[in-house]
Amino acid sequence: MQNRRALLRAAGVVGLAGLAGCAGLADGSTDGPLPDGGTGTDGDDDTRPSDRDHPPDATHEARISSRDAPPELPVRPRVSLANPYVTDGSPPVLRVDVGNATDESVVIGEYRPVVFQYVRDVDGTFVWYPHSDRSTAGEPDRAVPDLDLADEGCWRLASGIAQTMEYGTVEIPAGGTLTAFVGLYVAHDTLSFGGCFPTGTVRFETTYADHTDGSVGGDDVTTAEWGFDLTVEAIDSA
Repeated sequence: MQNRRALLRAAGVVGLAGLAGCAGLADGSTDGPLPDGGTGTDGDDDTRPSDRDHPPDATHEARISSRDAPPELPVRPRVSLANPYVTDGSPPVLRVDVGNATDESVVIGEYRPVVFQYVRDVDGTFVWYPHSDRSTAGEPDRAVPDLDLADEGCWRLASGIAQTMEYGTVEIPAGGTLTAFVGLYVAHDTLSFGGCFPTGTVRFETTYADHTDGSVGGDDVTTAEWGFDLTVEAIDSA
């Protein structure tokens, strides 16, 4: 199991080096707005773990149990689970798409939390860590980063995450989509919970700010909160 994880990480490290705090984004546009038409409300992922097959080494499964209504902004966020399972090779992986269905480009901030990079749940149990770059030029390559974990196979971070402090924005072209993948990790300072991976329903929220007029600070910036609930359940191995 250890060798397998080391191999997966080694293959993915190249694309993720220096990702934390990196201001660079790919330019260009996607083939269109979000897969659900830009609404960001494609329903709940309410299928229970017992209702479908899972990898033989899976110990937990995540599902999106609710999503907020779209924010009153030119962009529409959407989240879906690219990988719902906790396995030896990967934690659950979330795909985040922020679509611009308008006929003009929009500029939004802050560029990391708008795709839930480094965002913790409201109770501080979990944190989303980048598994790809941010891209407006189509789906970015995914990779499991080489992180120091406190417990083998548990995807709990051994220490905090260092980030640069600059405020960044990203421009999404007309009809385009900003896309990124993030993995679900147990925060390093999570209180004792017993077992390998916490279970239950947690809430993630972030702020979207419209900087299309060129301003970064001031009262004229329009902001909106948006989030979703994630439920993590253990898979019965019996």
